[in-house]
Amino acid sequence: MINLKSSRMLAILAHPDDESFAIGGTLAKYAHQGIQVVLLTATRGEAGILGTKPEAAGAIRELELNRAAKHLGIEVYFLDYKDGELATVNPEKLLELIACWIDTVQPQVVLTFGPDGVSGHPDHVAVSKIVTQAVEKFFPNVCLLYIAPSEATALGCGVTATISGKEDKIIPVDISDYKIQKIRAIQSHNSQHPPLEGKAEEEVDKVPCHEYFTIAQSMNNARDLMDCFDIAEDRM
Repeated sequence: MINLKSSRMLAILAHPDDESFAIGGTLAKYAHQGIQVVLLTATRGEAGILGTKPEAAGAIRELELNRAAKHLGIEVYFLDYKDGELATVNPEKLLELIACWIDTVQPQVVLTFGPDGVSGHPDHVAVSKIVTQAVEKFFPNVCLLYIAPSEATALGCGVTATISGKEDKIIPVDISDYKIQKIRAIQSHNSQHPPLEGKAEEEVDKVPCHEYFTIAQSMNNARDLMDCFDIAEDRM
């Protein structure tokens, strides 16, 4: 049985708002359960506000992410790379930095984008590649999970998705009790014109009850995310 007080989850993503839209429910759920949840964001998303200078946009998006993090109950840190330029960063230096962060946080579970970046965004793809390399090379006992394709989340409560060819590696996370936190986190990113504009309590039916991940590391005995903590802890 895992020791929640010593358990840590590290999410490594590219931009402010990635965490809320993609996996906000998961982050809130495990933070609420007593797991230390740390978010590492590679950029400040300064290219993400049309008509706003990068420096000003970055400051706005940093504030938005900090507000979202309070709703989710997580810690946030920035790598301060330029938005839209991660694919051009020296891969060895980025690998070293990511590995340093993983070593510092000492997580049992790492969450990031799949190889396709979920949306195909070059920054997402770059983050996925480097995080995967860091875990496989330096931290083989860590459970590495990829955010599943977005179409897998468009199901109602009580129904879980299957992704062709990956049925044995899918981990669904039930976020039914954490929709409010996810919605409030999404709404914190005002500059991104979030689709959920009403009171959080009035928007819950618009949010799927599950978020999905695929197992990237050799954790084939895992049937849910808590299994990943158990297996990783046993190996460490």
